[in-house]
Amino acid sequence: MLNEVNFLSPKVNSRDRDLMGFDDCGTDMNIMIEDHWILAHIMHAAGAFPSVGIARKNGWNRPIPKGFSEFTVGKNRKKVWILNEIKGL
Repeated sequence: MLNEVNFLSPKVNSRDRDLMGFDDCGTDMNIMIEDHWILAHIMHAAGAFPSVGIARKNGWNRPIPKGFSEFTVGKNRKKVWILNEIKGL
C-alpha cells in the first residue's frame, strides 16, 4: 500500500498541477475530489479511517481548504497531499 496519496480538484488546471508536482505519470496515487466532499471523505479515501463517519468523529468534519494542503495522519504516518481550487485566494 502506498504511503502517499494525492487529491486533486477537477477545477485545477493542468499547468497548476504540473507546477505543484501533481503529474499523472508519477508513482503516487492521484484521486479526484468530488464536489460534496469534506476532509472526512478525503481521509477515508486515503485509507486513514475505515469510514467517513469515523473520520468525522475524529475531527475531520471540516471543509477542504483552498489551495495546497498537506496532512500526516494515522499510525502509519500516511502523507495526504491536497491541491484544491486556487481561485479566490
